[in-house]
Amino acid sequence: MHIAPKSSGGFFAYFKTEPGRRLVFYTAGATTIGLFVGNFLPHTFGLKYYRDFVQCYQHGVERPVPEAVKKRLEQALDKLQVEPFERKFVKPFTVFGFDLFQAGTTKFRFGSALGIPVNYAYDSPAEIKRPDIRFRDKQINWSSPSGKLLEQAIVLTEDEQVFGLSKAILQLQTYRVLLNSIFPTVSFLMVYTIGHYLNLRLNLFARHGSVRFVLYSILGLFGVGSWTFMKDFNQVSTDAEIDKKLATLGPQFVAAGASFYDKHLKKNIALRELIGDNTYTALGNENYMLRQKSMPLTARKSFFLEKLQELHKTQAQQPPTESQ
Repeated sequence: MHIAPKSSGGFFAYFKTEPGRRLVFYTAGATTIGLFVGNFLPHTFGLKYYRDFVQCYQHGVERPVPEAVKKRLEQALDKLQVEPFERKFVKPFTVFGFDLFQAGTTKFRFGSALGIPVNYAYDSPAEIKRPDIRFRDKQINWSSPSGKLLEQAIVLTEDEQVFGLSKAILQLQTYRVLLNSIFPTVSFLMVYTIGHYLNLRLNLFARHGSVRFVLYSILGLFGVGSWTFMKDFNQVSTDAEIDKKLATLGPQFVAAGASFYDKHLKKNIALRELIGDNTYTALGNENYMLRQKSMPLTARKSFFLEKLQELHKTQAQQPPTESQ
């Protein structure tokens, strides 16, 4: 009696067949679209829900943005010479935490959401509502050295606040949302295309599944690496361009930039000690491990300190004006 050879491969053998390859093709197409929509949707059609998720509430009610902070936002818009039509797309709200939050963009009709933390309403340490402030659901020990450092760091001067708001507005005026949606889409499509080509060119379907597994693993790492590189490189470049533009707005802005980043670093150093983890480095930069999601704060502070020194040298070299 002749016994037919037992088929090998099990479930994965199906993907070698024509219907299986067609299913993979349609799945890849759906994934490509899904990656774009998944990154684009929260900043456009779903912007309201995204904002509601990070909105700061008090007794179940949205905390309003103080009038003094709204006036500083108007100063920032005036300083950047933002057109009246575009101003309508910058919608401020109060956000959790101590950092500004940006979602959406002024480039699309859906507008943008600018999250402003509660500490922008403080004019002095005496106005800090210490019992109400928690970080990662932990109470802050304000009497400790780190607590006192945090107390000094979260109170910003008017110039520092205008600088921070200006920086956030410039971020909202970029094509970051669109580019961050395109990057993962392009990376996945590139990986799928290369994998499909190599499967046909090298006839990998006729080989053991482990060969294809190694290939897909390498391509997967390459895809993730290319996506993170494009996203991080774009963000770091944008950060540099924003700082350069802010540095051209006058000596007052340059000084405010140096002190703004100095307080930002001190805030992170204080939080590092208070939370007891490695979210921030010892210098106050965000700890991204293998990635560099934004320009290091120490580099941004150094840039404005250098600009400040250049301004002081220029002023010192100028001859004194003779009184008439």
